[in-house]
Amino acid sequence: MILKYSFRLTALTYCLLILSFLVVGCGGGKSPQHTPKDSKLILLGFDGADPTWLNRWMDEGLLPNLAKLRTEGDFHTLGSTIPPQSPVAWATFATGTNPGGHGIFDFLNRSPESYMPNVANMKLTPPKFLLNTFLTAGAHAEVTRGGTAFWKVAADSGVKSTLLSIPYAFPPENISPGHMLCGLGVPDLRETNSTFTYLASDLTQEELAQPIGGGKLTKVEAKFGEIATNLEAMVHPTKKERVLIPINFSIRDERSVEVRLGDKSIILKIGSWSPWLPFEFNLTPLVKVSGICKLYLFTSSPEFRLFVTPLSMDPCDPYMPISFPEQYAKELYEKVGYFKTVGWLYDTSSLNEERATDDMFVEDMNACTAEQEKIFVAELEKRDWDLFVGVFTDTDRAAHMFWRYLDPLHPLYTAEGAAKYGDVIQSTYRHMDQFVGMVMDKYVDANTTLIVMSDHGFHSFRRCFNTNTWLAQNGYLTFKGMEKLPAGSPIPAELYPKGEFFPNINWSKTKAYALGTGQIYVNLMGRESQGIVKPGQEYHALLNEMSSGLLQMRDPLNDSLVFRKIYQGDEVYRGVYNGQAPDLALGFADGYRTSKETMLGGIPAELLYNNLNKWSGDHSASAMEETSGIIFSNRKILSDDPRIIDIAPTVLKHFNINLLPEMEGESIFSNSAQKIAR
Repeated sequence: MILKYSFRLTALTYCLLILSFLVVGCGGGKSPQHTPKDSKLILLGFDGADPTWLNRWMDEGLLPNLAKLRTEGDFHTLGSTIPPQSPVAWATFATGTNPGGHGIFDFLNRSPESYMPNVANMKLTPPKFLLNTFLTAGAHAEVTRGGTAFWKVAADSGVKSTLLSIPYAFPPENISPGHMLCGLGVPDLRETNSTFTYLASDLTQEELAQPIGGGKLTKVEAKFGEIATNLEAMVHPTKKERVLIPINFSIRDERSVEVRLGDKSIILKIGSWSPWLPFEFNLTPLVKVSGICKLYLFTSSPEFRLFVTPLSMDPCDPYMPISFPEQYAKELYEKVGYFKTVGWLYDTSSLNEERATDDMFVEDMNACTAEQEKIFVAELEKRDWDLFVGVFTDTDRAAHMFWRYLDPLHPLYTAEGAAKYGDVIQSTYRHMDQFVGMVMDKYVDANTTLIVMSDHGFHSFRRCFNTNTWLAQNGYLTFKGMEKLPAGSPIPAELYPKGEFFPNINWSKTKAYALGTGQIYVNLMGRESQGIVKPGQEYHALLNEMSSGLLQMRDPLNDSLVFRKIYQGDEVYRGVYNGQAPDLALGFADGYRTSKETMLGGIPAELLYNNLNKWSGDHSASAMEETSGIIFSNRKILSDDPRIIDIAPTVLKHFNINLLPEMEGESIFSNSAQKIAR
């Protein structure tokens, strides 16, 4: 799917476009009249909602609406995917296929030729210009996920859908006669997943030299109470340098500053968020790009410290399509006002990097969730849909960041913190309960089926495991200097290479390597560019040997098993994308996850270490059998083993639409004994 950027054009460019339409002809014609379906379906998703906490809080009376739905309808755990992580699970949700059928196995995939990673679910190509001025080819986003989403199949069969914030469903698809607003996956104006900016006068050279995940640090200097600096947007497609957006501050007193961004000026007080601030900049003399951002002022004097959210595309005028029809985002703005368009809605990186506080994060999270709810309610109220799908992600992000206050065994747990923030995760579940209750009261009748579901569960993340380090220590990966060591001797700490992306690897002596959240790849002859492992017996013997060794791995800190399950790719995946699958997928036990170093091909000296990041809960490489999501319905669920792969068949069969041949599973409202083995 190719989708072009939607730039706001000057009058001259607009006239040229009109002329081109006159030359080539407009075509078109009216869309066929939509006939409403007799039965409606509402599907509400809550990313990462965990069955253990849900059952506990329902039993304690904290979630009365969900408890009512459990009693009067039905409730089950919902089997997830291998691995049980968002891009993989939501791709299976969309397509009704296992990862081998849609090709998404992790946040990252790797090139067998270069061994380097790429973002798995999407790639962006910048626009092209003539003479650095005239737009000759719009930038586009391409979906790399295979398979066909159920909402596209439904739309082609005449179902009118409203789709809001479905994770990893970007760029938008033509689902005429329906509407679609994209969520998780929409980039910011830096063309990244989500990058915040932290401006401060007291940043040290050491801080500025250190890499910071998901953020940009900028040192500023006040001269006579005035600060002039810039925010960074995307890399200019022809100049190959980042576009700079001027922003200025006047320090009024010790508690406030005046902010000037574009032609807007506001007074911002210490400890408070600004409203959404619109701005624009020229990409060329004829092409403008519009955006919005929020600011948070920590201090104004004597030191200046200020936080800027990731730069969002302006929903009134997004420079890249984020909705279908393209003007739908603007229509939503006209109903509810500005809203955050960056798909990674809650800025976890700023909290993890300690450039935001817990209180500040919670306040912003609640504000973003309220924006989403306004949109959902406005579109529910139209009642012009046959199928309504809306997904909230606050249940997932709160669990990632505040699990440390639910788990007394976590290294960052404190009784004081638990007393103050121990209910943050629960509050997102209470919002879930309130929203579901409102939908049940106002929008569900005898002709409406309601499904409430999550894509996976959750675990504590106490300890980090360096997979490439384990591979090196067990003779499967070799880096420079190891060749000189006596056989079986330990590797000296100083010998481990620094950096990312397999530094100093000797591929001619490496049998396996790890990348991503929980994937091991064999350095296979005929597949990897420098492969040494022979396909067939040697390959399978290596997989069995590594699997056995990993399953016996115990943490020397507490003698706990690190892994619950190791999955061999050719046994658990099937489909046209099996050639891209990892050879081993790791199923970590509760408390453990791949280290951030391993995710990017690093090889630290330490095999296991405490997780001291605020990202303290996880699921992305946990054992699938222990990481189920949840599913409620106001109808009886007849399947005794509902899984996320069943959702697409459930929706299509609700509207009496034939499944695509590649779709697996069965409707959850069927007790068919003919289910495809999964």
